[in-house]
Amino acid sequence: MESYRYQQLAYLIVPILLGIEFFLCAKDERKGKEAAPVGSYLLDFFGFIFVALIPAMFFFTIWAVEYKAFPLQGNTLARIDRYGVLFFFFGAWWQVYVFAALRARRIRLKNDSKWLLWAPYLMLGSFISLLILWVSPWNMKWVSVIWFTALFALMIKASVKTTEKVFWFLAGFTFFAENVLFVWLESVV
Repeated sequence: MESYRYQQLAYLIVPILLGIEFFLCAKDERKGKEAAPVGSYLLDFFGFIFVALIPAMFFFTIWAVEYKAFPLQGNTLARIDRYGVLFFFFGAWWQVYVFAALRARRIRLKNDSKWLLWAPYLMLGSFISLLILWVSPWNMKWVSVIWFTALFALMIKASVKTTEKVFWFLAGFTFFAENVLFVWLESVV
């Protein structure tokens, strides 16, 4: 296996943690209720996607491309592999925002400390900034770390409900921008 593939395996940390957060939110939705609300099933579904389905597809495409398992489908597998890498590469930012929004919701419902949101947010933000942008031009890794730190500084005094709404907006905007950028990159390359 090519050495850069091992770095790509580290990209799985954020989606797996996001999937676990979906599962925890689903568990909290069901707590104390006779019948499970529909939202808890949806949260469990997304948890399954991020914990099991996405890593399985990721490993499958790596295996299929590296070992040329499907020689007639090389171009298709290369596109899936490229989109998978871009999903993790660019997607790590919106996934951290979704993680923060879900965590803010859980904190609001339980009246827990805000540091249960901000500590993982800052750690995941720094992790993806340094992992993904390690060799990027113009010191983008530090721009990204500063971005996560600035968001923290701006929102530390905000209510948890406002924080949740801001992170949902950032997740949606970043997801949309990522996919537009990917379509543009696909048309150029």
